[in-house]
Amino acid sequence: MSTTVRTPAAVPRQEWTTVTPPALGTWTPQLSVTVVLPAKDCQAELDLTLAALAEQTYPADLLDVIVVDDASAEPLRLPAVHPERARVLRLAPGAGHGSGRARHAGAEAATGDIVLFLDADIVATRTHVEAHARWHHAVADAVVLGSKMFVEFDDITAADVQAAARFDHFDRLLEGRKQKRHTWFEDFIRDADKLTQYAEDTFIAVVGASVSAPRTLYAESGGFSAFGLRGIVDTEFGYRIFTAGAVIIPEPEARSYHQGARNFTVRGDEIKRERSGLAANHLPIPLFRPSDVGRMWMVPRVHAIVDAGAESAAPEQVQLTVDSILASGFTDLVVTVSPSALLPTWVQDYFAADARVRFAADPVRTGFPSPFSLVVPAGVAVGRDAVETLLRASADEGVGLVRSTVGPSGDDAGPPVELWATRALHRSRRHVAPGGSLDETARRLFGEHWLSGESLGVRRAVVGLTRQGMLIDDSAAPLPGRE
Repeated sequence: MSTTVRTPAAVPRQEWTTVTPPALGTWTPQLSVTVVLPAKDCQAELDLTLAALAEQTYPADLLDVIVVDDASAEPLRLPAVHPERARVLRLAPGAGHGSGRARHAGAEAATGDIVLFLDADIVATRTHVEAHARWHHAVADAVVLGSKMFVEFDDITAADVQAAARFDHFDRLLEGRKQKRHTWFEDFIRDADKLTQYAEDTFIAVVGASVSAPRTLYAESGGFSAFGLRGIVDTEFGYRIFTAGAVIIPEPEARSYHQGARNFTVRGDEIKRERSGLAANHLPIPLFRPSDVGRMWMVPRVHAIVDAGAESAAPEQVQLTVDSILASGFTDLVVTVSPSALLPTWVQDYFAADARVRFAADPVRTGFPSPFSLVVPAGVAVGRDAVETLLRASADEGVGLVRSTVGPSGDDAGPPVELWATRALHRSRRHVAPGGSLDETARRLFGEHWLSGESLGVRRAVVGLTRQGMLIDDSAAPLPGRE
């Protein structure tokens, strides 16, 4: 291995094909990798998985393995054949049993620059880890997906697997055994032009059986959730790390074999039903929930942030701004007012019964995990159709940032209203160059589009009072009983 590896590139949108990674076997790795294996009551399968990992081309001093024993009835152990640096982390029985809890525990214990998650019944080919890691050396924010075939490993020993990995002879070892493709996965990637499209459902391709990420990006995403055995763990993690700004890259050279049939193939319809409630609440795209039907969900599609920190932001203006957002025709949203420490109690009293309004003492910089972060300066009123129009513009223009002037031109009207694709906000913040700006970085990586506030009904709110002291927007239509 000799090729010099350059600093990982920040690529626009999902344009990972603009970067060429080093060819396998021709480069010198620099980043360390921790492989996390969630496992439960599967010693026989684990033995084969570890045998394959013992023969990887990735440098042994940059590779370690954590087997996370998810409260197996009989504690799992390291077999005779295993990677040089491997250990077992045993979890106690408890709520949240499942691969999500185990993977997250392994990731928190990991020390590698890259965390590679493999299932404990995956037999990796000899270049599997290297194929993952080369992308992390080439592309910043990469989340890399390995490939697999399904095949029975009956009567195959750990010694057989070790030899097949060492000499790259898996075709010979598995000759005559029926192999099944990971059909939906391969078809999804093909139909999405190898995941190069700017699409909000790209994360569906994330499968935990072979997926890697920078450890820092994993932490920013919040990691795997402990949903138990509910069939949503991989997809929900994929959604959150994609929303945190990941570039999702399919890597067919990270080849592997799954020992036996896929669980979803056996009971797919049952799994879909079991996961449907969690999916609707945690995956805020139309594929998993009805579109804007006045419901509240665990993760709203839009998280609006009202900036109450400016010196000119009077509490009355804060109230009018929040009221205008809540009156939107688009209802799948929440509003956070920040910072709220200096607001009088009557503002919070006013919104106390509305679960869509939150107050944060410290400044809020993102609407994560919502896919869209809407930033509205205090004192600005948005029209009923403004949020829907901003969302449509983001999709139609294929950009990560849509801005609206306040009023006809925005002259002397203060900061604009901004709708960020949250993934654009997070990735852009990570890549602002010294002396550069977030705006310039966002334009370069995701694109920007402007709309006229006059067309959206975005304007400065004018504080008015009724005879009973009710706050109203004096620039809106007249209300009965006002002075």
